[in-house]
Amino acid sequence: MPNMNALVIAAHPDDEVLGAGGTIASLAARGWHVSILILAEGISLRHAGMSLKAARRNCRTAASRLGVEDVQFGGFSADNKLLADGEQRPVVATIERALTESEPSLVLTHHPGDIHADHRMVAHSVSYATRLLGLGSVSRVLHFEVLSSTEQQPGLVAPFTPNVFVDVTGFIDAKCDALEVYSYETFDVIHPRSVNGIRALANYRGVQLGVREAEAFALGRELVRF
Repeated sequence: MPNMNALVIAAHPDDEVLGAGGTIASLAARGWHVSILILAEGISLRHAGMSLKAARRNCRTAASRLGVEDVQFGGFSADNKLLADGEQRPVVATIERALTESEPSLVLTHHPGDIHADHRMVAHSVSYATRLLGLGSVSRVLHFEVLSSTEQQPGLVAPFTPNVFVDVTGFIDAKCDALEVYSYETFDVIHPRSVNGIRALANYRGVQLGVREAEAFALGRELVRF
């Protein structure tokens, strides 16, 4: 029987909310222990006045709005380019430490076909770190979609084709509340990375399954023991 620990692994602040905010809130409400690992705080020239301390504080605030208190940081930055342009080894090592500490049965992370290079690096690193499911706690790896990023992949390489859907009816308000913490990463109504975009996608994914609101994932790996 898998344990009730989940680990969400995201490249940057707001990815965890956009990709799996409703699922995170639902799991937490149902008694799961959810941990969030943000590998790179994302501080760069476009974040004028944003300090590392403030960025991490915002991550914790957003997580608390989803019912999560366990937030970890990988320490990679936009400036050292370790995610997109560097070696995979330190990223994998950081993920492996988080897996050892959190002992999750469920891992949620980026999709390997995402248009964003950092997102792809994280997805591939998670796949490497969890390649032998029988030797660790993880029994299922799910890849999420990040609005304004995953759907922008033209489909020529590893298109996002969801085959796992989570009913998050009643938890989209919490997801939108969490996204408000990242106001500097969101845009107005017409942009996909907006509260309107979140609600529209949740409704669309819900319609596909016959529920009011859903989040969609692509199954990466699953170990089933009967």
